[in-house]
Amino acid sequence: METTLNKLPSSKISSKTKAVIADVAAYSFIILFIYTATSKIQSFESFKLVLSKSVLIGQYSTLVAWAVPSAEIIISLLLIFPLTRKDGLISSLAIMLVFTAYLIYMVNSGTQLICTCGGVLSSLTWQQHIWFNAVFIVLAATGLKFYKSEQL
Repeated sequence: METTLNKLPSSKISSKTKAVIADVAAYSFIILFIYTATSKIQSFESFKLVLSKSVLIGQYSTLVAWAVPSAEIIISLLLIFPLTRKDGLISSLAIMLVFTAYLIYMVNSGTQLICTCGGVLSSLTWQQHIWFNAVFIVLAATGLKFYKSEQL
């Protein structure tokens, strides 16, 4: 992915355009994370129950059920403020990588999965969900690249 991003003619993209792309990435994650955190909190018991059935999470389901939406809200707050936006983009990339790795593991393990994402996201197949996450991984990496280039 790094090679692909390095091939982009970033020198031909204006500083203003780079800043807009970084902002779009940040605000897209704010919307995504607030939406999913709210959904998880509203159906907390169901979310915790699904996590308790996970081979990887099982006995830590209560901790993870609180940690995930809390992390999504904290990352959203980081993304709001320019001074912490870089940390928010890094955190967005990291959490999306973890979520995607977890999804890939669960799909390949043959475990019966139940989505607790809520709303539109819960209507996606697991493969579509992985692709959705992949798009957000690219968005985070691109936003981070352009945000970093603005700080030089």
